[in-house]
Amino acid sequence: MRLLLFATDMQFCATFKKMTWPVLLLLWLFFIPLAALIYTSWSYPLNCHWNPRCEPLGMPKVELSSYELASFFRHQLATLPTPPWSEKELQHLTEVRGIYDQVFWLFVVITALFILDLLINKRVCRYRRYAIHSRNLMLGLLVLMLAISPFFRFFWMEIFHPLVFSNELWRTDPKDISWYLMPGNYFLRVILFLLATTLVLNQLLIFLLPKDKNR
Repeated sequence: MRLLLFATDMQFCATFKKMTWPVLLLLWLFFIPLAALIYTSWSYPLNCHWNPRCEPLGMPKVELSSYELASFFRHQLATLPTPPWSEKELQHLTEVRGIYDQVFWLFVVITALFILDLLINKRVCRYRRYAIHSRNLMLGLLVLMLAISPFFRFFWMEIFHPLVFSNELWRTDPKDISWYLMPGNYFLRVILFLLATTLVLNQLLIFLLPKDKNR
């Protein structure tokens, strides 16, 4: 009876890992380009090449504001200077930084789970299977995002933000630095960049990990 229960528990654990590990791996890989985006300032000046709203600010102010925002997200700035940042967007960006902090700690926890699992099971080849499933999930998400891209503004303004935030501090106007740096098309480009980069990293992981010789 005990052997049967043990076998059942082992089967449950294997099934649970098969279902959840690809999702965890997807989140882990997604955080890498996300960190490169939010903790550095390159994306805002780059987007200004296609964003006419940047012109009134001028590139020196764009670069300074971008540096301040990245430093704020890295907790190297306790707060954003107001002015030029408005009190409203400071409150919103503080809330956004809290979300990023939670994502960072989720990344740490997932990393710890993977390391512990590898130390116990010593089956690196299994992660290639997880990576394949993760790649397929990410490919589906990328196709979905491309499908809704013509309606992105509606999705971003009427669905995403009301679901994530319990206030409307995220709504910007020309008094806000964010209005100039981060129009709607910036976020569409950012999301496509994050999904595509995660897909590339996922495929690279599949290429690098050893195949399971027992399959």
